[in-house]
Amino acid sequence: MIPPHASKSLIMIIDDEAENIGFLKDLLDQFGFNLMVASNGDEALGLLTDSLPDIILLDVLMPGLDGFEVCRRIKENQRTRDIPVLFMTAMTDPVNKVTGLELGGADYITKPFQKEEVLARLKTHFVMRQLQLQLQKTRQTLDDEVSFRTRELTKSNEQLKKELIEQKRMEKILKQAQKMEAVSTLSRGIAHDFNNILSIIIGYCDLAAMENPPESSSIGISLEKIHSAAFRAKELVQHLLTFCRETDQEKTHIRITPVLKSVINFMKPDFPSSIELKMDLKEETGTILADTAKIQQLILNLCRNAVQAMAGTGGKLTIGLAPVFLDSDQASDYPNLASGHYARILVRDTGPGMDPEILERIFDPYFTTKEPKEGTGLGLAVAFGIAVSHGGTILVESLPGQGSSFEVLLPLRQTEEDGADTGRDQDLPRGTGHVMLVDDEESLVEFGKIVLERAGYTVEGYTGSMEALEAFKENPQRYDLIVTDHIMPKLQGLDLAGKMLEIRNTVPILLSTGTKSESLIALAKARALSTFFKNPSP
Repeated sequence: MIPPHASKSLIMIIDDEAENIGFLKDLLDQFGFNLMVASNGDEALGLLTDSLPDIILLDVLMPGLDGFEVCRRIKENQRTRDIPVLFMTAMTDPVNKVTGLELGGADYITKPFQKEEVLARLKTHFVMRQLQLQLQKTRQTLDDEVSFRTRELTKSNEQLKKELIEQKRMEKILKQAQKMEAVSTLSRGIAHDFNNILSIIIGYCDLAAMENPPESSSIGISLEKIHSAAFRAKELVQHLLTFCRETDQEKTHIRITPVLKSVINFMKPDFPSSIELKMDLKEETGTILADTAKIQQLILNLCRNAVQAMAGTGGKLTIGLAPVFLDSDQASDYPNLASGHYARILVRDTGPGMDPEILERIFDPYFTTKEPKEGTGLGLAVAFGIAVSHGGTILVESLPGQGSSFEVLLPLRQTEEDGADTGRDQDLPRGTGHVMLVDDEESLVEFGKIVLERAGYTVEGYTGSMEALEAFKENPQRYDLIVTDHIMPKLQGLDLAGKMLEIRNTVPILLSTGTKSESLIALAKARALSTFFKNPSP
């Protein structure tokens, strides 16, 4: 019995005898087969270029191309090689049958035809053909699934690689931040103590100078040198405080071009003749919200670094300025930046460049490749800290023998506000009154007493906040003014002021600090205190 699904299949009959073709047509028509008929091998091969039958019934002995040659050509063709070929022959020689099978034939049908044999052979090979097609379909489905899964796995691997790269980048940023925080904590403590020492040195130096020693005397010259050295040390303290982000930043809307030009004008007197300066300043399209002094310091540090890099060989220093816009994709390449408009400051030198090991550490505090006494290792760290504190960043490109390029990005603002420095030097007035002076540094208390007493005040000094509080409790009406340091053991200045105000809420209190911040000022104002910055200046 022919399988039901086989009745609509296409069978090709290739035979040069009309009688054989007629018998097969009459037999197969009963089952609804579609038939293709060819009377010779050439005709059959031509029909196969247009249509592909499910089974081919092929006579062995034919004029021209015999059945074996036709079978060979069918099996050589990629399109037709999988079609089952059933030879039809009256030959019984096993050699002939083996030849047909070796050429790719699937089976033999014996002539003269027997109806039952023909139907049985067709049934067997229809089933085998369907299984073969199903296997091919399953294999193709599996190949497609494997290909799809492979593509998905490739995408997943690529995404995982991107995530791993991003994770490593963030770990590097976190590690750098932790390193900076650790060094910042150390530097903050050093700067605070050093500030006190400098205040004492400069203060007593000024007091000695007030005695009017002859300018040509060794005393006058010595005082001048002490004063000069102390102010150089003061600059180092300011570097430390800037690095720790402890200094107060008076930010206003400024244009960068005048700042760049002022830095260049400041450097020109000491600019080596062996270095060529090139300015490439594009038109500005906005302002940055910044502390002018800090931006000057940032640019000055980068320029000094570039000049020092070319000190031995000379070269070209290029300073550029241009507006840039970073979209979200571009901004993701820069640490801690959002999309938007930025001012791009470029400082490029043609010096010896840096290898990757040095390049990775140039923003580390106290790291320097300079000889001893030629640098503190804080210049680039301070510049980076200033850029970050203004919402920007610094990127560096450098290769050995190809110079270095520092790119500073600072966010541009659309609103311009001109800020002006309204402060001016004023002579300190003389006065009267009873002042309590509190500082944990004994030398500062002694110096403060001398200065205030010379100005006409009565001064009572304390080096401990708890002792000062007990004295105030005994007679709170005695004092006309309280001047207290903020950073002290046991009870800090802000807390001491709070307890004194609980006792007498009208007493004027000045809070002194070497690390003034916006949050500290806000707390002081909330308690009706005044603040001043302990700065080692005259």
